Amino acid sequence: MATLPGRPNLEYLRRQAKDLLRAAQAGDTTAVGRIRAVSGRSTLAAAQLAVAREYGFASWARLKTEVEARTRDLARQVEEFCQASIRDWTGRAARMLVATPEIADDFAAAVILGDIGRVRGAIERDPSLVTRADAGSGWTALHAVCASRWHRLDPARADGLLAVARLLLDAGADPHAGTGGRAGQPGAWTPLRCAVAGAANPPITRLLLDHGAVPDDHDLYLAAFGDDDHQCLRLLLDHTTDVAEIARTALAAPISTKDVDGVRLLLEAGADPRRYVADSAPPAPVVYAAVRAGCTPELVELLLAHGAEPDTPGPDGRSPYALATGQGQADVAALLRRYGARDDAAGIDRFLSACLRADHADVHGQLARDPGLPARLTGAQQARAMIQAAESGNTPAVALMLDLGFPLQARGAEDGGTALHAAAYAGSLSTVQLLIGRGADIEARDTTWDSTPLVWAIIGSGERPTSNHHPDWVATVRTLIEAGASTQRITLSPDDLKPPSPEVAELLRRHGIRGGG
Repeated sequence: MATLPGRPNLEYLRRQAKDLLRAAQAGDTTAVGRIRAVSGRSTLAAAQLAVAREYGFASWARLKTEVEARTRDLARQVEEFCQASIRDWTGRAARMLVATPEIADDFAAAVILGDIGRVRGAIERDPSLVTRADAGSGWTALHAVCASRWHRLDPARADGLLAVARLLLDAGADPHAGTGGRAGQPGAWTPLRCAVAGAANPPITRLLLDHGAVPDDHDLYLAAFGDDDHQCLRLLLDHTTDVAEIARTALAAPISTKDVDGVRLLLEAGADPRRYVADSAPPAPVVYAAVRAGCTPELVELLLAHGAEPDTPGPDGRSPYALATGQGQADVAALLRRYGARDDAAGIDRFLSACLRADHADVHGQLARDPGLPARLTGAQQARAMIQAAESGNTPAVALMLDLGFPLQARGAEDGGTALHAAAYAGSLSTVQLLIGRGADIEARDTTWDSTPLVWAIIGSGERPTSNHHPDWVATVRTLIEAGASTQRITLSPDDLKPPSPEVAELLRRHGIRGGG
């Protein structure tokens, strides 16, 4: 009995039946015998039935149904593979390719894999593939190859991806083509934007620029998030004619990640911090945004040295100096004063600063002079201070604030997590132990992802935030589990978008946690 291929072609099977019938009509005894084994007549229907039976199907209709089902299933797998090859960083695309090698035969998959031979052959047969846009996304093949992560998943494919991009451009692909919005707008995806976002690809970025692609503010913004040692950002800046005019939102990216080198690159290329446009609502001026993000004095001074105003207030009406004081950033506050900022910090700001520095003498001195200080703090201010201390592992400050009556279950404004969530995510072991000892709810769920502190700790172990300089996620996870945190909804899967660190994954396995179904 013949075996139906994993990717059967219905037209090929039809040709098989027609060839069988022609051979029988020409007197081929083997062909005649094959048809007579299923029918007394030499017709196309009989030949189709013979082919179907030889593949193990009772009828041609059942064979056709199976082929169509497999075709639909493979098409779905190809679509999922292409999406995983662009959006997923867990290696799911590589696992899919191993499980179903036939995926690679598809043109879209060949583009994303950098299979230059297969892509060239397909284009020679159908030149329209070069500019044909996907019906769902509007992306062309050039968008797809620029966005592919396969230069990271399998570095041996990097040259092939570059070769495919060059082939498409030489065949007429448009390096300026925008989709999902007007070119130049944040919603528009151009090939250049695909190349710098996600898994940045400097060689393809250079190729696109050499073919006339023009960077805009949002391209600079996305490139500033890149994990390529700023190679793409440097390339874009070298090809941006008027950085001062164009780079408005771009600075928001390295400010949000506290990236001193990224800020320096943009400023030295001509970005003007006085023209800064925030990337989130409510908008904040550049120095205020940097202070709010917890940026270092070095980064803040770069902004000030390039002309940023030190006193422009944020959306809450507070100055950067008042904000820095209230966040316990004494070094940043002193820097702002050196650049001419007014000392306009309120009593509440100075009180919060003393709390975050765990300066008991200063706290009690202020309370002696103004006993009503704690009562004037808003719930949001108390929560922000608690969470800031918890995520940085500032256990003495957390203990002091709890002693002063700050609420144990206060929730952050951004994600609705508690101080225990923040400490767990940052691997702040001693803070987690303190909060549990004080009665924090280990099953509290944040208001954004509906997740517990244990889940936050597991995810934090994989993402490795840098807010705490001495994290210990293994001990943090162990502490939460030993304190009774439920593991009922915890699973381990290679397809997890936010997987734990290998060490935490091993700890979870020792506690009986396996893959989800």
